[in-house]
Amino acid sequence: MTSSKNPDSMTPAEREAEIASILARGVVRAVRATRARTGGTKRAIDEHARSLGDGLELSPEAALSVATRPAG
Repeated sequence: MTSSKNPDSMTPAEREAEIASILARGVVRAVRATRARTGGTKRAIDEHARSLGDGLELSPEAALSVATRPAG
């Protein structure tokens, strides 16, 4: 469930938790969609993943940052 809390009043820990929650829901939704498309077998999912090609490459130094929004 997405928080209805004002981001300007959230602590950094609350913001990180909110972002983690959003990302986790996206991963779950993607896995469910892949299983629905492929019939859910591990072999079919692996074949589907290979067909997507290379994903994004992130540097090892990549870090999550959250900027505050300007008021108004």
